[in-house]
Amino acid sequence: MNRYTELLNNKTMKRILTTLSAMLFCAMLQAQAPGNFKNLDDSLFLNNETYVKGNKYQRDAMLFLDMLSDTHPYYIKKERRDILFAGQESLLEECARCTDDSVFVSLLIKTLGDLHDKHTDIIAPDQLEKIKKTKKAKEEKVTETSDAIMAMKGDLFHYIILPEHSLCYLQFNQCMDSRTSRNDSLPRWDTMLDEMFSKMKADGIKTLVVDAQYNNGGSSMLCDELLIRLRPLAEMENYSTQIRFSRLMASYNPRIAVAKQAWEAKGHIDELYSLPVKSPNGFVQPEVYSGKVIFVQSAKTFSSAGILMTLARDNNIGIIVGSKSTYMPSHYGEVLPYRLPNTGVLGSVSCKFFARPDKAHLEDKTLVPDVALDLTDKEKAWQEILRLAK
Repeated sequence: MNRYTELLNNKTMKRILTTLSAMLFCAMLQAQAPGNFKNLDDSLFLNNETYVKGNKYQRDAMLFLDMLSDTHPYYIKKERRDILFAGQESLLEECARCTDDSVFVSLLIKTLGDLHDKHTDIIAPDQLEKIKKTKKAKEEKVTETSDAIMAMKGDLFHYIILPEHSLCYLQFNQCMDSRTSRNDSLPRWDTMLDEMFSKMKADGIKTLVVDAQYNNGGSSMLCDELLIRLRPLAEMENYSTQIRFSRLMASYNPRIAVAKQAWEAKGHIDELYSLPVKSPNGFVQPEVYSGKVIFVQSAKTFSSAGILMTLARDNNIGIIVGSKSTYMPSHYGEVLPYRLPNTGVLGSVSCKFFARPDKAHLEDKTLVPDVALDLTDKEKAWQEILRLAK
């Protein structure tokens, strides 16, 4: 029996892991409401002389560094924590002169350095509503007026079959449907896929283009439903998931503290916990498409859509065209929201590490396309895709 199996056989651990995913999912939803952010009030620094004598920015800077070092999977390694805390004295000196929340936020962001995790962020409370309004305005203007086939049409997803090119074009704009949004007025992704692949088979379509250039993520379930139609699940190499137990996580679910204590008691002080891989219940393998597949990504492709691109690459499913990614193929996620109690500054921090299947490129910072395309010129990009489809 290995150490992971031994730990999983513990009944307390099983209960904790069962509720963990649900707890983190709720936390992400609640993260949009400032009243639901957890205060960082469980820190080793609370009775520290420097903390007690510091101004509000110095105090919260110390709490921030403590939380980051204890929570984020990147800082599970001692040498990385040492580098983080090596900059504490300089940070506190700058905070001593700080009189503005936005400047303070900028100082904290600087400490993140090469973390490369867009899920870990900090924001002043008065900026939260401004960002929401800006995002909403951008979403309202997202539909393009161009008639080009690759122009954004403003829907979640749609497909067009072009018999003259023996090609199906699938524009996948958001990893969301009626099931994941709980909005029955929205279409179902899996139903559309069944219809699309059925028509492709009837028409003998030789190439599928999956355009995710506008897709910034959502539920990875939708990506999985596409992938199993392109490669049998039994042959698919998938991400492995590791979690970092922390005091912040325990503040959302006290039973996590028990898991943390049990894990560290077995000597895993600087080691992430590997979550077990679950096989889907009652899974029936759908028919697999055997034609050519071309994936399109841009700088806007992110999160679950980035996972789709990475799994396509690591499982040798088709080719990727477009621009290099702004996401890391192996990445962090499952955010925990928090509030710095002295300033009210809000933030989110990742607690999971998702490792891509291709371990030889585990540390890559970006996913480079097989063919670079300028996606600002829709017609030219489309003509190049048609050429690649031949």
